[in-house]
Amino acid sequence: MANIGDVAKRAGVGVSTVSKVLNNYDNISQATRDKVMQAVTELNYVPNAAASALSSKKGRRIAVVVFINNKRQAIDEINMQYLFGSFFQANIHKLDVTTVFSGVFENMSKVEIIHYLKSLSIEAVVVYGLHKEEIFFNEIIQEEHFRTVVVDGPILNDRTSYVMVDHQKAQYDIATQIIQKSEGTIRNVLYLAGRRDGFVTDLRLQGVVDACDKLGVNLNAQYSDFSELKAIDLVKQYGNEADVIVCASDLMAIGAVNALKEMDIFRPVCGYDGIKLLGYIDYPMLTVQQDFYNVARNAIDEAKRLIADEKGQAIILDYTITTINYEDVIM
Repeated sequence: MANIGDVAKRAGVGVSTVSKVLNNYDNISQATRDKVMQAVTELNYVPNAAASALSSKKGRRIAVVVFINNKRQAIDEINMQYLFGSFFQANIHKLDVTTVFSGVFENMSKVEIIHYLKSLSIEAVVVYGLHKEEIFFNEIIQEEHFRTVVVDGPILNDRTSYVMVDHQKAQYDIATQIIQKSEGTIRNVLYLAGRRDGFVTDLRLQGVVDACDKLGVNLNAQYSDFSELKAIDLVKQYGNEADVIVCASDLMAIGAVNALKEMDIFRPVCGYDGIKLLGYIDYPMLTVQQDFYNVARNAIDEAKRLIADEKGQAIILDYTITTINYEDVIM
């Protein structure tokens, strides 16, 4: 196994420089950083602490990687449910969990991300909240550097599985239901989509497109980036012309409702996710309820299966279309 001196020699720098690069010091030029990381990759170097953990094999460790959406994290419960479910199921399988938030990867190259994850002595990675613009991380998954389970991202290969509900069908089902059950003639649907680079955004958008095509209604789809504030602005701009408002998240649906109240008009609104916050909104609203805790447990189960050298597969879970009432969320 290579040591830090081997890396320094290969990169043509001192041992202290290698150490500074590995510990992400700021006062290292990008050219030097690239040389060191290239040497690390070529020699498959792992720092001493990680190497000791690998050689001991006393416990199996997985990384739970959470990509944070800053437009919603302050007020949603989704990632907490993912983490709780992950920890619970990992404990059942006697797996150690290292939690990594996406901010760690800022300004890292692909090689640096790979090295960082290898330094954690992990046998699999479970990823929540990944989107298409995370190019390096997507490439790492596609290149099969690690056994990986992606939640809500349809990436599949021999070492990668994905876990999610059928978002296209779920969005189709709830859009169809709200259009058919709304009073009067429905001619125009306003759809508030998520972020443009989201994997689930494409699936949900296709679902509402299919529903409107089948029912013969006009669709105005706008990207709201999972932002409640942007949803308010879009509804103020387009809400008067819409007969129904379909939203790709509950937070955007809450924004839509607040805008409608300001405009003093009523429109049927539906959400997506089934978060508890919806129970505090005094407005009748259907939503697609996902069991995020159960999604996470299934993701950990799948990571355990991949660790046993099984091939990647798609895991499609159930959802329900329901309302979230205040009585359902109070303690």
